[in-house]
Amino acid sequence: MFALIFSPLSYLRIRHESKWITDWVYPLVFSTVSVALIFAFGEKGAISGRDGLIDRLLLVSSVLPGFYIAALAAIATFNRPDIDEFMPEPTPRLSVDIGGHGNVIRLTRRRFLSHLFAFLCWESLALMIACVFAGIVGKEVISHFPATLAHWATIGFTFVVLLVFWQMICATFLGLYYLGNRLHHPTY
Repeated sequence: MFALIFSPLSYLRIRHESKWITDWVYPLVFSTVSVALIFAFGEKGAISGRDGLIDRLLLVSSVLPGFYIAALAAIATFNRPDIDEFMPEPTPRLSVDIGGHGNVIRLTRRRFLSHLFAFLCWESLALMIACVFAGIVGKEVISHFPATLAHWATIGFTFVVLLVFWQMICATFLGLYYLGNRLHHPTY
């Protein structure tokens, strides 16, 4: 059951020569800049206070799962034959376990987008849950840390939350590109 709950994370195992840039490089850069700006120029309480970062991320992440599920349903039922053809070279590939053996499969646009939007839905729900718990117990937990450790723990938590947020945003832009543009072009 545990593996089923985390199966949408298989999107991160898709291999393509430039996908890692969208998955990791852009989010890392945006997270680093965001954290630097927040801690350099943000007001006290900008992270956990009312209308702070946690509250705002909670609001955004609670709205998005419905849109991602709608996109997933649209992809699953999209009636166009070329969506089930393999993506052009370099075709994204995913290692899957079939009959107890690892196999590398080439992805169609439908399968790629299904993995993408399932991942986005999972990630937005995970971000929402993290923000809910951080908003409820964050201040109390951090109050038990020595001041220096509390400061660095706050920075670390903020960085991780923003990394998930920016990864979700970058992957959403990739999904929008495919749904709005690439899906309607012939495979080339």
